Formats: sequence, structure tokens, C-alpha cells
Amino acid sequence: MQPSSPRDPNWNAESLRLTVFPSPTFQLKDEGWWRKLTGSDPESQTARPHRGELVVAGPFEGNALTLNVQPGRIDWILGPDTSKDPSPSDGVYAIGLFDDKIGVFADLVSGWLTECPPTSRIAFGGVLLEVVENRQRGYRRIAEYLHAVKIDPDGSEDFFYQINRPRSSHVVKNMRLNRLSKWSVAAFQAVSIAMMMQQASQPPLTYTQGAQPVSACRLELDLSTEAGRQDVLSHDCLRPALGELISLGAEIAKLGDVS
Repeated sequence: MQPSSPRDPNWNAESLRLTVFPSPTFQLKDEGWWRKLTGSDPESQTARPHRGELVVAGPFEGNALTLNVQPGRIDWILGPDTSKDPSPSDGVYAIGLFDDKIGVFADLVSGWLTECPPTSRIAFGGVLLEVVENRQRGYRRIAEYLHAVKIDPDGSEDFFYQINRPRSSHVVKNMRLNRLSKWSVAAFQAVSIAMMMQQASQPPLTYTQGAQPVSACRLELDLSTEAGRQDVLSHDCLRPALGELISLGAEIAKLGDVS
């Protein structure tokens, strides 16, 4: 018998991520990827060619898009633009509903996969939040997603659950897909930091707490093709592979921890 699905999943996406692990022969240079993807110039760019590092960032449709290149991996991350909304109304930063933004993100980054460096592995990640009234309600809610776990909402704290349930790919023959999910209940507290001149009678920083802490169920997704694969994935299969990873992530967000 299949476990019952959680009632009305309502995940907000705190961030969404595409990761490509380029081949060791990849040499960092200015490819103009950010501008090609968005059609505009980035707001900031920091390059350290001798270290193989590049960070390019700027606004994208009301959120913040970041390209982060490090030795061995390339990340595209869509996150909230905190500079435009220093105090979110519901107490947590998010780019919008997961169901609404996942298609936007997929359409955005899929085009880049046709010209990305040769790679033998890709990954899709995301951090999702579902606001709840308090910690106890969060534990009861997250128990609806974790069918094999029994949680005591009143007599326990600091809950954290992590599991990988691999599946075989339908896109690439004989390739395993990792379905890693991490579950917890988080508390968010708005804090403002005021800088002031250091004097003998007062500290250099003052911290002012805002409203009451906001509790939220937190789901961190990390879906990836298998590590250690030697052969390069063809560019023709990268977009379908990403679509498969995104579909598996959406399944976890909707049904919870299922085999």
C-alpha cells in the first residue's frame, strides 16, 4: 500500500540551483554566460582566474541570479533579492511558490546546457520552506511527509532527517540518480544590525531583534547523476537529464519521502 500524500503541499522556494561538474580539462575564461542567459549585463562580477573562480550576479525577474564557478563545479543559483525586501511579510525570504518557480528556473538554465563545458555529472538542488505556526505544528506537518519516521512533536527538539533513495535513470541507460533529501523544522528571526563608532563605553555593533520567530518546515533537495562516472554526458541528453532530476525533486516535495 502506498503511503497517503501530505495534504495540500505549499512549499515556497528559498533558492533553486543547477550544478554542473566540468571535466578536469576545463579552463576558466569569460564566456559571457550570464548575459547570454538573461539578455542583460550583470550587476557585479568578481574573477580570480589564477584560482579558477568566478562569481557573476545580478537581478532577474525580481529575484537574484548568481553564477558561481569554482574548480570542479559550476553553479547557477536563483535566490531572493534581499536588498529589495529587507523584511519579508511572512518572515522568510523566498523567490515564490515552488510550483510556480520551478518551470521558470528550468526554462532559464536549460538553454545554457547546450553550451556548457563537457561534464560527466549534473545536479539539481533547492531549499524549500513551508511556514507553520510553531515548532510543534512543524513536527506534525513534517511527519506527513516522512512516512517511515515517527516524531514526538511535544517531547523532542532539534529534529533532522536525511536520506538518499536512488533510482535508475530513464534518460541515460545504466545510470543511477541520487535522490537526497534533508528534512527539518527551522526558526527564523528578523535581526537588524546597526553600525556605530566604537567607543570605550559601547560595542561596535548593536543587534536588534524584530518580530517573533517564524517557524517553517525545511526541505533541502539534492538530486544528481551518479558520482564517479567516467564518460562524458552528451549535450543532447543534459536537458532531458535535468528535467528528470527536477521531476524527481517535485515528486519528493509533493509526496514526501517515498521509495
